[in-house]
Amino acid sequence: MKLYFLPGAPSPNRVRLYVAEKNANAKVLDIEEVNLQGGLHRSTAHLLRNPFGKVPVLEIDPSTFIGESLAIAEYLEECFPAPPLFGRTKLERARVRELERIAELRVFYPLGRYVQATVTQVESFPEPGVAAHFLGRIPAGLEYLDGELRTGRPYIAGDFPTMADCTLAAILEFARSKGVTVTGDYPALTAWFDRYRARPAVSAIFQPPSQNAAA
Repeated sequence: MKLYFLPGAPSPNRVRLYVAEKNANAKVLDIEEVNLQGGLHRSTAHLLRNPFGKVPVLEIDPSTFIGESLAIAEYLEECFPAPPLFGRTKLERARVRELERIAELRVFYPLGRYVQATVTQVESFPEPGVAAHFLGRIPAGLEYLDGELRTGRPYIAGDFPTMADCTLAAILEFARSKGVTVTGDYPALTAWFDRYRARPAVSAIFQPPSQNAAA
């Protein structure tokens, strides 16, 4: 299998973190990473993989592709259930999915839009109203997740890393790399992010693109 990605982009990094966590103790997934920087994600070849020209894309075989982050992770979880990154029981799996959705809809999406409006596309699309709108949506999700971590557990959903950690860490790292930090008022969340970034499987993904990007 091949995973097509852009270095540093938060959506591909969610899946790359998922793969790294699967392989943290022993290699479970053998996936080749293909870097599409330099506009290759808009090439004709990639549009055949994903007509929207987005990443990540998982190539299962030359004619079969999955083009959404969570769908990719859930497919891989079905194929390679151990170690579990979506929970071990029915209740755990429901809880992980709940927390992952909260992380995505209440932090990942609005924070991504805020960074887009204030940093990455501010010259092309200066939208201060959009920035203010999405900035105002972020605290509710951060407060909820900080409360979950104030129970003392080491990861978002419990005592082992899950897809919820991958989703939240990917967007917080993307924002941090653009000079945007939103966790200052949330000590439990800040402590979790510091711990999580220090994991070898995670730090390898968060290195600068020139150090870890596959050609």
